[in-house]
Amino acid sequence: MKRLGPFDSQDFVMPNDSSVVFLDGLGQLPENQPYYSEYFFIAICTEGKAQVVYDGRTMVIHKDEVFIAVPGSVLSDYLLSPSFDCKVLIINSTEVITSQELHSQFLKSSLSIKKNPIAKMTETDKEMLFNYYNLIIQRKQKPGQPFYRSIIHYLVSAFLMETAALLIHAEAEEPVYSVHGEQIVERFVQLVNENKGRVRRVENYADQLNISSKYLSTLVRNVLHRKPTDIIRLVTIKEMERLLHYSDKSIKQIANMMEFPNTSFFGKYFKSHTGMTPASYRKKHHH
Repeated sequence: MKRLGPFDSQDFVMPNDSSVVFLDGLGQLPENQPYYSEYFFIAICTEGKAQVVYDGRTMVIHKDEVFIAVPGSVLSDYLLSPSFDCKVLIINSTEVITSQELHSQFLKSSLSIKKNPIAKMTETDKEMLFNYYNLIIQRKQKPGQPFYRSIIHYLVSAFLMETAALLIHAEAEEPVYSVHGEQIVERFVQLVNENKGRVRRVENYADQLNISSKYLSTLVRNVLHRKPTDIIRLVTIKEMERLLHYSDKSIKQIANMMEFPNTSFFGKYFKSHTGMTPASYRKKHHH
């Protein structure tokens, strides 16, 4: 398998007048680095296979499978087989999901999809998704037609719901949590990604959410089956690695940017979670 990097930054910027971006294959992507997803990222594998680390878990996507990364996720360490090919949609959910009912549905499904982001497609599933895919592309090519924006929104919303339905697995043995609790967890993940490791205390997030840190920990464990500190640490380390790898700032400057009290504490934190000092990591990866 060959190593794959993230999209060019221009591909990841959603134009203000756009709700969806299409990419035909991923062969043009440059060197690898973590990507903090702010959008729904949907990849339909048509040939070969791909591997990606998704929120700390290694995922392998095979031919005739669909993969969704929901907003507030971290993608890194991409690898592709030589024959890999796919269709990709990057969807701005705030532009597409305009009704409160749809927003509530996707909030609930996003947490389920986060646990099970890959689904096998039947021939019927593939035909249905590609019908939507091609229809959206056709409509995108006619921006002057009446009701253009509404048509795009409804088509993309339908595509999202159809795709999400393939990935949601009913787990009767798991308790059902309130929408309010799920909203708190979703907001927590969003805040962690927005802070990019600069805020590392669970108590700080609990204060922002107007709940106790114990209650936040309980919600995150119940909904995501992980501790809040696991999510904070993942985002913190990925941001540290990104800055050490791709920025020319000194280690002291990066420590200050990440709001560590000093360079020594920064180095100990990084080494305890990666097994390498910041200087060793930079020497190995920095170009």
